[in-house]
Amino acid sequence: MRLDVAILGGGIAGLWLLERLRAQGHAAMLFEADALGAGQTLASQGIIHGGLKYAIDLKIGQDADALADMPSRWRACLAGKGDVDLAGVRVNAQHHLFWARRSLASRITGFFGSKLLRGRVDALPETAWPQALRDPEQVGAVYQLDEIVLDVPSLLAHFAARLAPWIKQGGVDFRIERNGDGIAALLLRDPMGQERRIEAARYVFAAGAGNEQALAMLEQPASRAQRRPLRMLLIEDVPSPLYAHCFDTSDKPRVTVTTHQAASGKLVWYVGGQIAETGAMQDDAALIASAKREFATLLPRLDLSACRFAGWHVDRAEGATPDGRKPDAPVIQAHGNALLAWPTKLALAPSLADQVLPMLPPPAIGNAADDGWPAPAIAQPIWERAAWR
Repeated sequence: MRLDVAILGGGIAGLWLLERLRAQGHAAMLFEADALGAGQTLASQGIIHGGLKYAIDLKIGQDADALADMPSRWRACLAGKGDVDLAGVRVNAQHHLFWARRSLASRITGFFGSKLLRGRVDALPETAWPQALRDPEQVGAVYQLDEIVLDVPSLLAHFAARLAPWIKQGGVDFRIERNGDGIAALLLRDPMGQERRIEAARYVFAAGAGNEQALAMLEQPASRAQRRPLRMLLIEDVPSPLYAHCFDTSDKPRVTVTTHQAASGKLVWYVGGQIAETGAMQDDAALIASAKREFATLLPRLDLSACRFAGWHVDRAEGATPDGRKPDAPVIQAHGNALLAWPTKLALAPSLADQVLPMLPPPAIGNAADDGWPAPAIAQPIWERAAWR
């Protein structure tokens, strides 16, 4: 098979790029070894950040700058007016919230009311606070951010339906044939066990942790990639929805909560933030115990006694930074005719495509043939796979 562009990795970065490439006339296909979204995409909380959670130390930095335009860009796509048509994708919440503990509320009032943030943050009256935050002894202020929360399974299903002819199952234990400093061909097995030979002008690896295998095959040092592990928390059968960061004095939210509906109909809180960073060094039992103490401190009126809990390990795979900290933006590394790409966050998938497209030659081959090679399934949401306690 001959292509303009071959993409390895069926997460949000690869899917967004494939949509952009097809719209520009490239003969492009995406190859996924497991199931669509199985890695970091479904492990994300679906928040389209505008960067404000990175400003909780009362500064606007590079993280905030890189994300500032993402909510409006995604909203345009959801309305069918952006560079990728996402009309029909479910939105769990039109706004993510930011709550401050009473002891810290006065500290952030002036910051969130500044001209710099006008139009991106609105203070909510107590009557509009979500049920879980109606604890005036502990909660001092609630702000509404210009950030949406997507239903990530719906997002994946949307791309899978639109791009089905150009998404193929395969890529486990792939091999490459070298040609000088570049790749002459990609060799991978389809679900029937047949080895397929893919020749492309450009190869884009957007496979998260799978990019490490590509680095090794390209004889590049492993240090060009990094991982930052998390252990996320899930709470099943919560009493009410919540989409919010909890503000404190750290440069990370103490907790970041999104809400999802399981197939059983029960509501599930998916919790990240500092608790998930610390949880990377804990087993599930320790994570759950610390989470119960944390919520008892932050929201003591909240009754979680009838809930079930679970932990979920996430290996955030990224392009390397000198100090090992999170990159401020997508990372693209060029090695001959191969590009290794990491979006850093789900929200930055459009930005990753913006950076990759100018690095590709014009379309040359025309339509790629669809010869019946099957497409991968969509991975199950993590709350359907969790080991509940």
